[in-house]
Amino acid sequence: MTRSTADLRVRLLRAAEQEIGSAGPAKASLRAIARRVGVSHQATAHHFEDRAGLFTALAVEGFELLLEEIAAAIDAVPDDADAGARVVASGAAYVEFALGHPVMFDVMFRPELLHADHPRLREARGMHLELMVGTVAAAQEAGWGTAVPTEELAVVGWASVHGLAVLHRDAQLADVLPEVDAAQLLRQVARALDALA
Repeated sequence: MTRSTADLRVRLLRAAEQEIGSAGPAKASLRAIARRVGVSHQATAHHFEDRAGLFTALAVEGFELLLEEIAAAIDAVPDDADAGARVVASGAAYVEFALGHPVMFDVMFRPELLHADHPRLREARGMHLELMVGTVAAAQEAGWGTAVPTEELAVVGWASVHGLAVLHRDAQLADVLPEVDAAQLLRQVARALDALA
């Protein structure tokens, strides 16, 4: 892939984010996305087979970026931190990603918009699941949440953090808990999960 071809692909992905953000995923057409970049509708076919293909590429990019941000947050936790600190850090990174990339985050979890069986998407989702489960397993080895099976605890934690991310992104938390920040709520989630043990 030449540099100009790669650049166009990236420009189409950014234009897709902009178009989805302004028109919504249902109304974001390839034609409108191509218009934002200043290319013909047919030019998108060189990179993406259809709209779902473009959205799938955006979702893959999102999962890869999410993985990078979660891994960086986990790595930043001091070695002497308590057992659940890396779980909390991963949850905080997840929420920050949702707030920082709301369109990408939304597309990542909308299988009806994607080619859900695309190999790169399946791989990216699998790596995200592996990181979640691995983070919980490491915390359990250090004594956190030990009485709950690892996969179950990871899914309960993911559901809690995902819900918190969506509520925070959609400005619903401010109505219910205007004085509480997301980091404090994440620590409460971690304590609640640990209490399951």
